[in-house]
Amino acid sequence: MSEANRQTQSKDPYHLRTACIDVGHSRRSPLNLYIMSLIVVLAVPALSQVSRTFPDKKSEITSPDGRYLLQDVDHNQEYRVLFLKSMTTGKARQIYKYTRNASVVWSPDSRHFAIDDAAGSDYTETKILSVDETVPEIDVQQEIRDKMDVPSGHHEYFYVAYWIDARRVVVYHWGYGGEDPNGFCECYVYRLNGRVYKCARQPKDSDSVCERAIP
Repeated sequence: MSEANRQTQSKDPYHLRTACIDVGHSRRSPLNLYIMSLIVVLAVPALSQVSRTFPDKKSEITSPDGRYLLQDVDHNQEYRVLFLKSMTTGKARQIYKYTRNASVVWSPDSRHFAIDDAAGSDYTETKILSVDETVPEIDVQQEIRDKMDVPSGHHEYFYVAYWIDARRVVVYHWGYGGEDPNGFCECYVYRLNGRVYKCARQPKDSDSVCERAIP
């Protein structure tokens, strides 16, 4: 893994990972069947996150498998451009434009990456893109709004905090004004093009996880 990448260890604070053992075809003893049918909560190590916020002193970030490179280019005074380069073919293509700052988080299998774009002082754009240019871009904010009853505010932000695995991300949603003038901070687990559900433990008033992510 490239030293140019920033790696952070996700602490997985707002949900539990569980594994259910399938015993449908087991021929073991009744006692073993009972034990195996229990849901086992696994204290698995959190995945190392490969991420960077642009613009930065280092203008690129390599995928975990080393096959792709995301490059940040100062196009002009109006906006910056992110290019995705294949280290195998050497080909590069423009994949995103932003104006203020944008954080990139690679999926552990290097097939997708999330972009948290601090597009304005009162809103964000949160996308998940694939290294395969034929795969449509995912609007994470719209996906969550369509599938969950979420609060809203005059200032409203979404943020992909980290990847749980190759298909799921933890998303923070916070803001203030509008329905809740005192502000709100919520945590969701989102499966790519699939289910959205609230994290098992929601941020408390004393938690600063949402405040740290305000652009």
